[in-house]
Amino acid sequence: MAKRDDFETVRIRPFKEDDLDSIGAINRRAWTGGISTHDLLEQRHGLVNGKPWIEQMVQAVATHLAEPDVTTFVAEQESKLVGYAAAQIKNDCEECDLGIVSYNAVDPDYRGRGIGTTLVQQVIDFLKSQGARVLVVWTLEGGEPANKLYQGLGFTELTRFVYYSMEC
Repeated sequence: MAKRDDFETVRIRPFKEDDLDSIGAINRRAWTGGISTHDLLEQRHGLVNGKPWIEQMVQAVATHLAEPDVTTFVAEQESKLVGYAAAQIKNDCEECDLGIVSYNAVDPDYRGRGIGTTLVQQVIDFLKSQGARVLVVWTLEGGEPANKLYQGLGFTELTRFVYYSMEC
């Protein structure tokens, strides 16, 4: 496990397509413990759509990061990708001023050292530079580290929604 004082060697850079395998590996490790509605659905109902939820999410993230209105930043330490964060601002309208902090994660071995905060701050700065006036991000109530990070960066809760499921 990396030490807290190793944070100085972390470098933030733009995403490259070659980063997708590392991002998938981070997501497989980081998105555990009921922090995704898909994970909770699988815990309650078993496999949905024929393959594990995490593999569906890894593919969904890869598809999302390839969208033309998404910009992604990654964190590297000693040539190892240890985290990422994506920004989305719609570019299909004249006055698009809603910025979205979308998918993001930090490898569990590198958490607690400010990498996630640095990445999300990079996304915030980017979205502001692109003309965003309002920024949004969402997470589950039980995702305590993410909630703490977003609140620490100045986000305030807007609303909550309830996600229901039933067996047919």
